[in-house]
Amino acid sequence: MQYNSQDRTFDTKPTLTDTQVLEFCKQGYIILDGVVPKEINEKVCKYLAGKVSPNPSNIPSHLTLEMLKSTLDSNSPEPNIILLEDWFINEVLLNSDLAGILRSLLGKNVGLPVLVSNHTAECPGPAQSWHHDADSLFGPEVNYLETFYYPQDTPIEMGPTDVVPGSHIGLNKFHHQADELSTATVASAGSFVLHSQSIYHRRGRATGTGTRNMLKFNYWRTTSPTRDWIKQPEFDFETAEYGGHFAARYYAHMFYWLCGKEKDFKLIGGQGWPWNKPNQIAPSYGYNAEDGYKPDWSRVHEGCPCGSHSVNSGYTKC
Repeated sequence: MQYNSQDRTFDTKPTLTDTQVLEFCKQGYIILDGVVPKEINEKVCKYLAGKVSPNPSNIPSHLTLEMLKSTLDSNSPEPNIILLEDWFINEVLLNSDLAGILRSLLGKNVGLPVLVSNHTAECPGPAQSWHHDADSLFGPEVNYLETFYYPQDTPIEMGPTDVVPGSHIGLNKFHHQADELSTATVASAGSFVLHSQSIYHRRGRATGTGTRNMLKFNYWRTTSPTRDWIKQPEFDFETAEYGGHFAARYYAHMFYWLCGKEKDFKLIGGQGWPWNKPNQIAPSYGYNAEDGYKPDWSRVHEGCPCGSHSVNSGYTKC
């Protein structure tokens, strides 16, 4: 692990394979269960409760110690001072299991979080409404990844976040069938849920009692994408399983972007590649087409029932 404290970036060896990167493109999330040591999880909970004295390793020039300490106030949802604690940087933000996955998906010199939110919930409590996070973008780019960190055990009774696998591309069917298609991110203390920020999700219904902390922060890409994770000699771009009708083109487009091959991605439509079935009698037409189309990501969010934003959250790709 190489950590540059000046620009707050790190580099390490990637740990995902071609198949695992493609699976992330299809699912939109990865759960790492119980990888942070128990004593660190306990310290985080005490820190958030004001039972550990803050001791930031440095104070940014535009802030003061008092300003940083105020982020721990009960009325502040963003305890950003914790991002400057050496023990939190070393044991949580630079967790080796998490770092290898981040390096695989975000490339070299991953940027550390600059903002953290604590989604504290007093249990019991009802489920949230389904939603995409504010400022979500829908496109093949993976320029940042959102991470949830559970510092305490979060069984189903404590209302872990529910996610809809594959919904980071914004398809309407996920909105209409969220309850049916969702899965709860049940996890033990010290777990991470690494995911596309645009995934459809909600805080789950809690029937237990107590406080559930969940810290949310983003890691950032600082280099252009390239296929420099663990390459599998047997991995075949033509026959890989990219998903079902309509969705496959978006998952494949994201995978090609991560490989640094976005310019080579073209669709001819219909039953053409990347759509394929294991029992078809010959390969799908359209693989490596010289002429074709890109998926229209501006359409995948049309008709979202939340009613709070327009297509692609008000952004136009240019």
